[in-house]
Amino acid sequence: MPFDGIARRTFLESVVVAGVAGLAGSRLGAGSNAAVASGGPEPSPERLILPKFTDRLRIPPVLRPRPGRSTGELTVTMTPAEVRLHSRLPPTRMWTYEGHYPGPTIEVRRGQPVRIAWENQLGGTIPIKAVDYVETAPGRDTDPLTNYPGSAGCAVVPMVADLTPWNVVHLHGMLTGGGDDGWMENVMAPGRTQVVTYPNDLLAPVLWYHDHAHHVTRFNILAGLSGMYVVRSDEEDDLRLPRGDRLIPLILSDRNFELDPAGKLTGQLLHKIEKVSQREVVAPFVGPYNLVNGTIWPYLEVEPGWYRLRLVNMCSSRVYRLVLFDENKQVVPKAFTVVSTDQGFLGAPAAVDGPLILSPAERVDVLVNFAAFAGATLKLINTRPEVDPGAPDTSNNMLEPDVMQFRVSSGRARDDFSPPAALSRSFRRITAADVPADAPQRWIVLTPPGAPKAPEMWEMEEVDPNTVTVPSDGVIQIKTADGTVRTFRRVTGAYADGSAFDIMLDQWEVWRIINLGGPPHPIHLHLTSFQVLARDVYDVSGFSQAARATTKPVAYVGPDRLEPHEQGEKDLIRVAGHRGSNGEMVTIAVRFRHPGRGVYHCHTLEHENHMMRPLIVTPHMTMALGEGHH
Repeated sequence: MPFDGIARRTFLESVVVAGVAGLAGSRLGAGSNAAVASGGPEPSPERLILPKFTDRLRIPPVLRPRPGRSTGELTVTMTPAEVRLHSRLPPTRMWTYEGHYPGPTIEVRRGQPVRIAWENQLGGTIPIKAVDYVETAPGRDTDPLTNYPGSAGCAVVPMVADLTPWNVVHLHGMLTGGGDDGWMENVMAPGRTQVVTYPNDLLAPVLWYHDHAHHVTRFNILAGLSGMYVVRSDEEDDLRLPRGDRLIPLILSDRNFELDPAGKLTGQLLHKIEKVSQREVVAPFVGPYNLVNGTIWPYLEVEPGWYRLRLVNMCSSRVYRLVLFDENKQVVPKAFTVVSTDQGFLGAPAAVDGPLILSPAERVDVLVNFAAFAGATLKLINTRPEVDPGAPDTSNNMLEPDVMQFRVSSGRARDDFSPPAALSRSFRRITAADVPADAPQRWIVLTPPGAPKAPEMWEMEEVDPNTVTVPSDGVIQIKTADGTVRTFRRVTGAYADGSAFDIMLDQWEVWRIINLGGPPHPIHLHLTSFQVLARDVYDVSGFSQAARATTKPVAYVGPDRLEPHEQGEKDLIRVAGHRGSNGEMVTIAVRFRHPGRGVYHCHTLEHENHMMRPLIVTPHMTMALGEGHH
């Protein structure tokens, strides 16, 4: 007898629960009969209830496309599922790809196009509870309610519980035209299918796919709609980097959960955020539970040797500053060596001197050598500036800094690997000298919260200072490194303003993005990749939130450092904000090689609605015939 909708869904959910339980005992061990270190479970802060390091790290299943005449073929289904995120947490109702959170890792080969049919088989309403609360302290609370589970003291956010499936898939980082990008307004209802073709002409990067539906991306991703996408290449194969059980995906995310009247965790996803009342601002979501590959505080057994870790930050807003922590509660120096970033391999391995900083939606491949830690237990922990590693920072939503545990076996493992001196033969570091002097210049300003409400993203045009009133709303003056004061006027500041960047296909552009003192903003460009030319510090004390303008020029202070993984080919860059009176300007060189309509935006998910702008990439002759107007 054929399944009806309810019976089929129940069947799928039972398969998923059984599959998750089976994955816990799969290929995640050290891969040998060597004795394992004595690391074990640890308590978390009392109000978080769940113990740490009780569950083995899961590895998401892998999907590979079926061969076709000219392109590979793959169907991926969105479906509700019950997912076990911790062995002592009741199953969590989620929206998933193929019944898994994170979704299956899609693996393809470079240069082999694949056509994917994203089928929407979701139903009912979104499986999250959204609440918020008003701060109780005059400024930000030093220990806000967002550090803890449960909705006590909060108000339910209207309408979220009634959201029905409204979905579209964006493959973040794929270099493709606008028609295959997953335009956020081209959503599909249940029973419909989004069919796209990805060219996969990339240098072996790690990408990720996720829901990108306009207005509700933050809720759909929190509900579970995200997964990893990997492009493999012959160049990567030739490097003979750690593979098999020594190649480990680490997909980072954070979540919060509801409590029942008895104070026990229910497993229900909770979107709990703080409203900063004095500035009428809603803080982005940050959850107290760190998940890796969909498991809360997992452990992984490893051998004393080299591993390749593929890290993806799939959080709504959390910036990770990751270090390895040894049994003596000391940071392991230079534990990470970067080999690949957002868009593929660097030219040579680069050691990380300090924490590995990973913003929302960033990806990085690192090599780690556990050879010196046979029989020991290490932890991957999150850190904060000016806070001792391993210590909490409740005022910044880091009640529990631990992310996961590594248990290194005590035996001696054969390992003849050593990092290669060179990586990609085709990667070339771009400098300002490589960009034509007449390349179009884009200036983008990120305003802090409270100017007047949520942070905004302004597109600017340079003007003669005698043609505007200084100060006046939307007028910004910038004193650059050479001492020149330049005057800019806001052209647009909202997604619906109606205009868009007109970009010529294959033409170099230089974008300068300055943060006038708010939180860090991870800025992502669709349809393209770029390289970062510079990161500079500016004194932004001259910006007035009341006037929404500068009362004195924002002034150059000096250069700042680029992290090793920020010196590769990127599709997202963190623009840091408030550091005393200083903000930050990031300069990127970008060339759009795929035509169509796209966007650029802040990838803090609560900021997407008000920090997103459209762009249109057009061939030269087409633009000339249209006189450059759209």
